[in-house]
Order: sequence, then structure tokens, then C-alpha cells
Amino acid sequence: MKKILTSALVLVFIFSGCGTTAKFIYPDDNSKLMRFPEGPAYSQKVVVTPFEELRNSKNQSGTYFLYLIPLMPFGWGEYERPDAARMFNTVNEFTFTPSEDLAKAAAYSLRRSNLFEDAFFSFGGDKDKADWILEGEILSTRYRGSIWSYGLSIYGPMLWFIGLPAGRSHNDLSLALRVKDVQTKDLLWEKTYNVTNVVTQGLYYSFGHDVKGYSRLMQDVMNDAIGDMNREFQKKGLGKG
Repeated sequence: MKKILTSALVLVFIFSGCGTTAKFIYPDDNSKLMRFPEGPAYSQKVVVTPFEELRNSKNQSGTYFLYLIPLMPFGWGEYERPDAARMFNTVNEFTFTPSEDLAKAAAYSLRRSNLFEDAFFSFGGDKDKADWILEGEILSTRYRGSIWSYGLSIYGPMLWFIGLPAGRSHNDLSLALRVKDVQTKDLLWEKTYNVTNVVTQGLYYSFGHDVKGYSRLMQDVMNDAIGDMNREFQKKGLGKG
């Protein structure tokens, strides 16, 4: 019984974030990025600058340990800024600089799409080398995680051994994107995105994937944005090469 109890406690701490460090890596799947194989559809060059930080700052992790209370089925944590958190379901921390990482991801997708003559990230010093600029506002990168003990307190992890889910992670991404003419400042395109990725985790599946969804969400956002830009620019007859 002592060994079982010890094993349960070890699992409890593992699923309280005593794992590895996760990192934002883009793209999630290069083969699934939007691409126009026939060559640039527009002769313009697009610069992407760091996105504006508009997120809230509230992070809450103490509620994770509520799952240790008998009859309490789960504990949870909620972070408006997961990059500043130190406890997730199965990872310890998340290396992520949203204002820079998401902007670089956008530039990568634009360049890879072959929609424009060129696309690149800049902190702003060489904006004059571009015709258009993609700007972004980060509205939310909220993380919601829950660890399930099924009301059994420290004995709940015993159920994880037989394959029952140990928890669930929600990744939310909310962005406002817009394209402007560098010289005239005219607004050429804009759209706001609110997307979510949910993953159920266990000892044998999705372990360590607490924040992996952010890359997938950004990829989906940019795929949609690129297609929508193309349709809007076609309607307006903008910059055809």
C-alpha cells in the first residue's frame, strides 16, 4: 500500500507541472501551410512588425491542488499569460514571447504562401523596404488546464494507469490582424480571430501537449488570413503583379 501511495503522489506532482519546458515552435506542420504554387500573385513586399500586447495579466494556479481534496473530482489552473506561468498539467513552463513569436510566425506563413513578392519580420527599422505592413494585436492567449482525480484525492492517479484521462488542456488564441499601405497608411484588410484547441491528456497520450495547440492555432489563423487577404485584394484590384 505504501508503494501505491508513493506512486500516486509522484503522478500527482508530475501532472501538477513538474515536467519539462515547452517551447512555441512554428509551424505545427509545414505541409499544411497555405501555398500558391504558381508564383507570387502580388508584386508587393510585406513587413510584419511585433504584435501589440493587449492581454490581461491574471494567472491562477493554486486551484490546481483542489483535486487533492476527497470527493473533489478535479483541480484547475487558468492563465491569461501562460508564458508567465510555472505550472501546467504535464509541463513546468512555456517558453513563449507572443508579441515577437506570433509576428515571426505570421511572416513565415506569408513568405511560405508565395502570395507576395516577399514577406519578412522586422522590429521596425526597415519598414521602408516594404510596400505593405501586417500589424497584429494579441487579445488573448488564455490557457485553461484541469487535472482529474475522480474524487479519489491522491488515489485518483491509479485510474490513469489503466488509461483513464488524467486531465484536459484548453489553448485559446484571439488576434486582430490588419494590412496597411506603408506609405499612405490606408487600411487594406483586417480580421479578428478567436480560436480554441482542446486536448485530453493521459499517461499514454498527449502527455506534454499542454500548450502545443498555440502553434496549430496560429497556423490555422494564418491559413485563413492568407486566403481571405487574397479574396479581398482581388475584389479591390490591389497590387496585382
